[in-house]
Amino acid sequence: MRTLEHPSAEDFRDTPYGRQLLKGFRHLSFAPDLEQDFRRYLNHQARLAQQLGACLLLLVVGGYLYAERQIFMGSDPAWLRELTLLRLLQMVPGMAVLVMSLFYRRVRVLANRLFPMFIVLIGLVAARIDIQYELMQPELALRYGAGLLIVCSFFFLGITFWRALSCAAVIVLFDVLAAAVILPSSEMRVHWISVSYYLILLVLGAIGRYVHEYSQREQFLVRKLLGWVAQHDALTGLANRRSFDAALQQALLQARRERQPLALLLLDLDDFKSYNDSLGHPAGDALIKEFATLLGQFARRPLDLAARVGGEEFALLLYHCDGAAAKTIASQILARLAERALPHPSSVRGDGVVTSSIGVAMLQPGQTPEQLYQAADAALYRAKQAGKNCYAAGSSAADTTGSFTLNGVA
Repeated sequence: MRTLEHPSAEDFRDTPYGRQLLKGFRHLSFAPDLEQDFRRYLNHQARLAQQLGACLLLLVVGGYLYAERQIFMGSDPAWLRELTLLRLLQMVPGMAVLVMSLFYRRVRVLANRLFPMFIVLIGLVAARIDIQYELMQPELALRYGAGLLIVCSFFFLGITFWRALSCAAVIVLFDVLAAAVILPSSEMRVHWISVSYYLILLVLGAIGRYVHEYSQREQFLVRKLLGWVAQHDALTGLANRRSFDAALQQALLQARRERQPLALLLLDLDDFKSYNDSLGHPAGDALIKEFATLLGQFARRPLDLAARVGGEEFALLLYHCDGAAAKTIASQILARLAERALPHPSSVRGDGVVTSSIGVAMLQPGQTPEQLYQAADAALYRAKQAGKNCYAAGSSAADTTGSFTLNGVA
């Protein structure tokens, strides 16, 4: 495996992040679940920028309005009234973003979905003001607000490339259509200069935003892949010991809080050292991967966890699983392994197939995560002592020699 600083997607092609890196994303789109995760990540990264952008919008538009009221106070009262309404309309999205950012997460998610609409609204108003300025041709005019919005939508507002491109295209299209309706044909020839300016901004902004978002997506995948590597065993893809310890602590607290049973199974491949010695380490790795695949089939529920906690030792954490169900699952694992009949030429048992021993422990009142693990480990030891290829179930960490049941599989 390569260093964590430069993980190879080929090494992790079984993860969604590795698969996406190998597949590529030229169209700036991931698989649906991964795309939603990326957009949440992007929204989180851009939240502060959007809040600052909203404050800047209020400040700039407010400044424009103050200056324009001074310029047009005595010259054109009708246009001043309309301009005041348009500027106030531009300020509404900024106020909405600030207000919604103060509420709960669901409201912030709604704000993120409405953000492109806010951009388009501000841009349409800016285009309308620019066209009116062209029609009036005053000595002093605060123009090209639509061009500024095109640039902002690509680089400063934290929305995806396709949304930014759509917003910018709608602003340009509206500007052209509104100018065609409002301006006389003689003025339209001059207005095309503004349109060409907007189109240049759109093309340059789209190119820059594409490159930037491609880099963002790549960094997102690498970051997620590094997180996955830190929490999973590289050989099997199961949770590693560190991840298991954290999950055990959390599951124990949740089981106590919700008064639900919690079962822990520790599993060990019997005579694995002799298997490695006789068939070689590549065969041993292949066996570990196959057993991990089998074990993963028993951890399908959201709060269940299959982990590799040692060389040939595995753990299965089962939430909302009582003692009877845990023993049934242990029997099913042994049965599934027996059905596969994987050859083991050096088996001490003499049956010539790969087997496993399992220790089962149930969470008891007052137990710590360490005590629950010790109870499962003690049960696993008893299963080994009883001849292997069976499970042993103990009641508590303190009861290492107390009652337990054995279930041999031929």
